[in-house]
Amino acid sequence: MLGSLYSSISGMKAHQTKLDVVGNNIANVNTTGFKKTSINFEETMTQTVKGARGPVDGQGGVNPSTIGLGTKVSSINTNFESGAQQTTGRKTDLRIDGNGFFVVSEGANKMYSRAGNFNLDGNGNLVNPSGLKVQGWQATIKEDGSQGIAADAEVGPLAIKVGATLPGKATDTVNFGGNLNQNAGISNITLNVKDPVTGGKLDVAIKFNYDTTNDKWYWNAEGQGVTGKGAFQLDDKGNIKKSFPQETTPIQNANGILIQSPIAGKITFSELADMSNRKTAQVSDNLVTTSAEVYDTLGNTHTTSVKYTKVAENIWEWKAGVANGSKINNGKGFLTFDARGQLNGNYLYADPNDTTTMPEGVATIYYEGGVKDATGAVTFGDAASNYVMDSNGVVRYRGPAGQGMEPGQIMNKQFDGKVMFDPADNGAAPPPAKGAAPVELTLNFSGVSQFAANSTVALESQNGYGMGELETYNITDTGDIMGFYSNGYQQIIGRIALAKFTNQEGLQNAGGSLFKQTSNSGEAVIQKPGQAGLGKVVAGALEMSNVDLGQEFTDMIIAQRGFQANSKTISTADTILNELINLKR
Repeated sequence: MLGSLYSSISGMKAHQTKLDVVGNNIANVNTTGFKKTSINFEETMTQTVKGARGPVDGQGGVNPSTIGLGTKVSSINTNFESGAQQTTGRKTDLRIDGNGFFVVSEGANKMYSRAGNFNLDGNGNLVNPSGLKVQGWQATIKEDGSQGIAADAEVGPLAIKVGATLPGKATDTVNFGGNLNQNAGISNITLNVKDPVTGGKLDVAIKFNYDTTNDKWYWNAEGQGVTGKGAFQLDDKGNIKKSFPQETTPIQNANGILIQSPIAGKITFSELADMSNRKTAQVSDNLVTTSAEVYDTLGNTHTTSVKYTKVAENIWEWKAGVANGSKINNGKGFLTFDARGQLNGNYLYADPNDTTTMPEGVATIYYEGGVKDATGAVTFGDAASNYVMDSNGVVRYRGPAGQGMEPGQIMNKQFDGKVMFDPADNGAAPPPAKGAAPVELTLNFSGVSQFAANSTVALESQNGYGMGELETYNITDTGDIMGFYSNGYQQIIGRIALAKFTNQEGLQNAGGSLFKQTSNSGEAVIQKPGQAGLGKVVAGALEMSNVDLGQEFTDMIIAQRGFQANSKTISTADTILNELINLKR
């Protein structure tokens, strides 16, 4: 009889604990990030009244008979199912959409939470309502002057300091895009003429290229057995203002002169045997200039320009300059385009007096316009060479096709250097002892094309900026805290860290919507939001409690009935004991 009393007492205690759990869940129905708990019971020890006996000697077996001695709480489990979203519009209110916990700390003691109702303290630290600092990766200034998160950065407190200064960053990359008009310059022409001896017809192509150094146009005649070349200068209207007879050879083949070349006026070539068979080359402006503002290491701006000049078919020279007159180093090259109008090369001009610029594997070259050697003497190189260099420094192959080589193939080295100038040295005086460091620019022309349309080439972007102050910020779904500065640029300030555990139900509830790591939860794995199975961050929203009031009210009734039933057992046992005592009277 006494056993029933003690069993019922344990049942009442267990259901009282269940009611405590239900009450706590209901109390936190509106607590941010709260995770409801549930309780499970198990029997305590049992008393064996009769043991089991197996079948023997024709008699059947007997099952054991036991009496339980009550119940106890076996476990109280935390349900980490996500709660509903509550939109707040506050920048520092964060919700985890998926798995993971925010990491907060007080000194070296780390805690974990699903409640993202954070604030900024007086020092700009991102903290929870208890003042624990939110953990993540803080951005730092890199060697190139930009702000970012280092690959080896350690997790630590995050700070967002409105008004903080972002140092200026020197420009090191300038990107260009747009079109260069394929019809710019002098258009190539082709004449179909009669051989003066055989009477047969042959095509003669006349191609033009521009010498940017001497402002001179060269033409070359090409055809089966045909030779001929010349040079002239143009006036502002596109007419020949000066020709160079000493640099002209007639357009002819082995049977005689075929075409008369122009010496003044229009660029007209006429068949010598039939002057009505003529063609005039069309002239259009072959110069396009773009400008770009770039920054030095102190945040000063400098106006730079890039001048594009069409020098030959599918070839454009580019030349960089600075408005203040600073000396430019490595500021010249040329672009080539394929038959589809796409960029297929950025080359360095060859200079016979600078061996570092000469094509590799080319032993001898014929110099079309001649070059001056170190003594000032003009040399034309090897006239029998398979390689020819024009007046600009473009080297082409002119031998037979084969072994990966094609006639006309450009042999120049690719331009892979940087355009450099010293802001302190504009050529007027020696640079000061202190000042901005030299500017080194990589010019990216990958966005430039060449089609038969107006030239639209222009600056697309550059990656430098002047000093700025943090005006505002937002937090992305990957946890990046992006700062917006007074100089118009945005930079990452920091990144929120999330943690996950092998067994998150093994975490210990520490109160204040916080959890502690235990030996059964496993070690915290800290990663960027959205990676390694972690959820993403929703800014301007909070995760509500996951308590289901309908379920809690049901559990409350069950706890109440269980408690009442156990109390009835005690009162019934008490009545029986009274009857037993009354037998003595």
